[in-house]
Amino acid sequence: MPVTRLISRMRAAIRPRRPRPVILMYHRVAVARHDPWGLAVDPERFEEQIAYVKQHRTPMSMDELVDRLRSKTLPANAVAVTFDDGYRDNLVNAKPVLARHGVPATLFLATGFIDQNTPFWWDELATMILASTQAIRDQQVWLGETVTLDWGEAERSDVTGEWRISDETRTARQNAYLAIWRKLQRVTAEDRDAAMNALRHHLGTALDPLGKPMSSDEIRSLLSGGLVELGAHTVTHPALSFLSRLESRREIEGSGHRCRELATKSVNGFAYPYGDMNLEVRSDVARLGFSWACSTEGCFVEGQRPDMYALPRIAVPNAPIATLVELVTA
Repeated sequence: MPVTRLISRMRAAIRPRRPRPVILMYHRVAVARHDPWGLAVDPERFEEQIAYVKQHRTPMSMDELVDRLRSKTLPANAVAVTFDDGYRDNLVNAKPVLARHGVPATLFLATGFIDQNTPFWWDELATMILASTQAIRDQQVWLGETVTLDWGEAERSDVTGEWRISDETRTARQNAYLAIWRKLQRVTAEDRDAAMNALRHHLGTALDPLGKPMSSDEIRSLLSGGLVELGAHTVTHPALSFLSRLESRREIEGSGHRCRELATKSVNGFAYPYGDMNLEVRSDVARLGFSWACSTEGCFVEGQRPDMYALPRIAVPNAPIATLVELVTA
């Protein structure tokens, strides 16, 4: 390596890192053994992360962040905390931590799962396939298509729960999970429910009380005190760009209507499931009464003319506090 390049890298390494405005994205605050998407942050680590946010940043609600972004008064160390979906552990494990530190948050709620007694389908599917130790060989017909379920005894990375989607698939179970997830992600809610019922019949399932969606009363309890606010996240959590324009609008509008009922006030924000969007989806989000929307693009909130309908968010991993510090400074 040339000396000049080496010196440049050394200077970059020792240069003081500066804060930049950021939106943090969480899903769960829980200990989850099988978590292929890395959605869960352990409660102890979440406490450390929120304590850091309070001590070293300027935490604010999403609505305030957007207002100050528009008025060009957003401080460089601004941070907003968000959650997606509506897990029960947001109430049980996350809210007490947020309250202790006085850090506001926004929950983007997938309203069709409210009061549901089973886990979110992507978590239940992981439990069915990855947490099971039994071998299976079966064929099922979904939507007129034959689906083969074929795997042997569980391998080590299946049993330990160490595999993540970002890793290469190494076992038959991991390949099966990813293939079935992709198939179910892009079908209607009715067809997905039918497929999940068929899988439950053959594979069984396990219930995680904290992994269930919240009930209506639990959501109202989460919102009590005003520290947590709602944003919409569709009704059934589909990839919107794969729906017809009419179906996509129904998902966006229905979720917003239910969120406003629960919050008993205006709900200004929306988050795209899976970060999936196109120009039509973004246009409909604006036309259906939302003044801003979040993506899943992992970068800082910056720019002279930021896109208010594709605000980036950084997914917070289940990692030591040093990792978060690295993510939110540059």
